[in-house]
Amino acid sequence: MNSSKLHSNPSSTISRRSLLAFGGLAAAGAAVGTIAGDTAWATPAGRSTVAPDRMTAALAELEREASVTIGVVAVAHGSTNPFRYRAADRFPMCSLFKPLAAAALVQARGYDEVYWNTPIPYTNADVVVDSLVLESKRPQRATPEELADAALRWSDNTAGNLLLRELGGPAAITAFAASLGATDTRLDRWEPELNEAVPGDLRDTTTPDDIALLYSALLLDDAAGMLTSARLREWMLRNQTSNARMRAGLEPPYELADKTGGGAYGVVNDAGVLWRPGETPLTLVIMTRTDRADAVRNNAVVAEATRIVVGG
Repeated sequence: MNSSKLHSNPSSTISRRSLLAFGGLAAAGAAVGTIAGDTAWATPAGRSTVAPDRMTAALAELEREASVTIGVVAVAHGSTNPFRYRAADRFPMCSLFKPLAAAALVQARGYDEVYWNTPIPYTNADVVVDSLVLESKRPQRATPEELADAALRWSDNTAGNLLLRELGGPAAITAFAASLGATDTRLDRWEPELNEAVPGDLRDTTTPDDIALLYSALLLDDAAGMLTSARLREWMLRNQTSNARMRAGLEPPYELADKTGGGAYGVVNDAGVLWRPGETPLTLVIMTRTDRADAVRNNAVVAEATRIVVGG
């Protein structure tokens, strides 16, 4: 969904002081310590090592205070020792599929300049909710370049659907993810139904592990080709939807190529690659879910989880 329209619940804003008072969280850390995959976390160059048990404890406390379930992966590029918290659990994917759609299309047609510059027509029947760019575009046509830009930078849902249509439908995302080794990622429906996020429904879900694998492969490792990586970075570095999420939890200087997502049941996601001067690129995935149909999307949870794991 278009994250520029998402909002946090002021009554659910988390106190950093309470979250980062690690001394009082030892019991919580012991209770969920097995969620973190390793006993030590290899942090990016230039940063002091952050104890994984402290991050685990702080995330557990954040879950309790905000009444959400959180999944996190943070891995420095080239490291085999990521920080993981509920990383193998399934979460609604929502708009995190859009970079995969753009990547698959660039991989397949990236060097076809005629294709990328030929407008694709659409009609009022194609326009769905949360389509900030395409709902007002006249005439109703957009090049694949414009579709990818609208989908990745503004999370335009109609653009996302038109990318899916170019690929042959949602199953193409499942197949593309599997081709890169992400076998727990599946897309079954179109926008906006894929954001229903009903607890226990396996449709349109993924894991933080899979998203970390995919975004690292596509943005850093040229797994779908150098042109695909370059184009994704170009679009995602200029993302316009994460100011209240990961970007709110980071202190400059940094560059972030990320994608947000949001759905029903209070789902709020953000995932991408973080660059800081003199440091190894860090792939960071934060996903959330609840069991409550009336849950409000709380951007502050993602911002605070970013502070906990990255340290501002």
